[in-house]
Amino acid sequence: MNKRKFLLILMLSFGLVLGACSKDEPTNENPPVEENPNQEELDRLERERLIEERRVLEEERKVALGEFYVPLPDLDDPVEPYTVKAKALYMTSNVAGFNFDEEDIQYYANYILALSGQSGQPVDESRLDDVNKLEKILGIIEATEVNSVVIDVKNDLGLVAWQSDIEIVNTVGSNWNTPMKNFSVLMDYLKSKEIYTIARIVAFKDPYFAENNPDHSIQLSAGGVYKDKAGFAWVNPFDEYVWKYVVAISQEAALRGFDEIQYDYIRFPDNAKHYNEITTFPGRNGRDKDEAIEDFLIYAQEALKPYHVHVSADVFGVITHSWDDKPEDIGQTWRKITNNTEYISPMVYPSHYGRGYYGFDVPDQHPYEVIQIASREAIERNAAQKNPAIIRHWYQGFTATWVKGYIPYEEESIQKQIIAGVELGLDEYIIWNSGNTYYPLSFFYHDKVNPNLRQQGFDILGRSAEEALTRYLDAQRFKRTNHLYLLTPLDARAEDYDDFVLDYQAKGIQLMSYTIQSVNAQEDGSSIASVKVKYQTDTQEAVMEDAKFTIILENDVYKIVEAELNFTDKTN
Repeated sequence: MNKRKFLLILMLSFGLVLGACSKDEPTNENPPVEENPNQEELDRLERERLIEERRVLEEERKVALGEFYVPLPDLDDPVEPYTVKAKALYMTSNVAGFNFDEEDIQYYANYILALSGQSGQPVDESRLDDVNKLEKILGIIEATEVNSVVIDVKNDLGLVAWQSDIEIVNTVGSNWNTPMKNFSVLMDYLKSKEIYTIARIVAFKDPYFAENNPDHSIQLSAGGVYKDKAGFAWVNPFDEYVWKYVVAISQEAALRGFDEIQYDYIRFPDNAKHYNEITTFPGRNGRDKDEAIEDFLIYAQEALKPYHVHVSADVFGVITHSWDDKPEDIGQTWRKITNNTEYISPMVYPSHYGRGYYGFDVPDQHPYEVIQIASREAIERNAAQKNPAIIRHWYQGFTATWVKGYIPYEEESIQKQIIAGVELGLDEYIIWNSGNTYYPLSFFYHDKVNPNLRQQGFDILGRSAEEALTRYLDAQRFKRTNHLYLLTPLDARAEDYDDFVLDYQAKGIQLMSYTIQSVNAQEDGSSIASVKVKYQTDTQEAVMEDAKFTIILENDVYKIVEAELNFTDKTN
């Protein structure tokens, strides 16, 4: 799609098309207006004008969007999106399609409160077998801090959960299963209880669409469609036709009451080292994979603005640790995603980290420690951005029996993950269990939270001012530009990392040696360090016995203000 058509579609979607209400075609004559109309009459006329303006706009959008057309929200929809600090459970569309009885929900809520000791009532197990999975999830919400649900609207197979009004969905036939035939019944209940609703929309792992639209799939260089090691075809994340399909489903989910659109599989397939050499991506135009994901999120954010929903993205847990989409090469770079969504959700499941990760032989055995380390990495990355997304982790709610040395993930292990996040200020979360089976006592953990985790003189990452300075100076010494980027105050460097690297390289300054002599806290909360340093360029050097570095707290993380250096010619 060329840029002109792309911009036209966005402008049409946002009601910004010039002349939308000044057509030359004849229109119905308005009734005569009173000479001195009262306010009621003025309001009526304004209402009629808005309705006519919307009618014209929608006709133009139908032409421009074609098979991807989704109407704009009703004019009377609230302008401000609804939000909470989400504590959520995942739910498949099949479970969301179950019938439910509010008496069974309340029974299960009472059962939980008795089981936890909160109600002081005896535990009644007489009806447990009569409560289905949907009712149990809603009962957990009724009885605990859980206040949100994540529901599959478009799942990992590419199937859409309901009868859709979108032409392209019906043409492709991706809603043939429709487990949520009566979705409005559940949505009405969730709204009545002020339960926050998140639509999980799997973006680019879409074997159904890929098989039915091979031209919009990842292509084999030798011909045909690429399939991953599990035998699934993927759509091409560079393809704007695919973008429009995914966004249209997102818009419909917003119209049907969801508060948030959550993109999962917002990436390319893994095992990139294998397929990079044998595949092509039409529409790539020289871009890196993480640029495709970034561009899609920008497009989706703009297209969803009129629908009053939040936008979030799920990411691999490992990208709290990796940098610049390497070595995975799947299109996920933290800063490119956190800057283009409202919520970012790393899947920090301990079972998904390999042997030796974070220093643990079996990370699955250390739910608290793994979440704490990964959370600090995520916080540090966010602290380097001006307007990052809110971190809302996915936590492991399943037992990974395939991991050698695994432990059961029931109440205690799930609690440890939540506690690790809460102690670092991350009080939003989602629990993943593909079978939709949850342990209600997981959410009675508050008396186990350590309120004194953070010690005076340390930042949220657990670093002292001197430790932060040491990390910064080591980064200069060994040219670790990603560490320098994270440790430099926002207003002292380029916002974009690539620009920062170019600026740093242009200076041509190399730290040869350093010795920290003292670090003294100041009344304003900063610290001043005296450091013996030796820097040099190709032609100059700076040898200083008392270079002054300032350590400040920015976004709860220590950052380093560079010392003023006095250079002289090496020949002097």
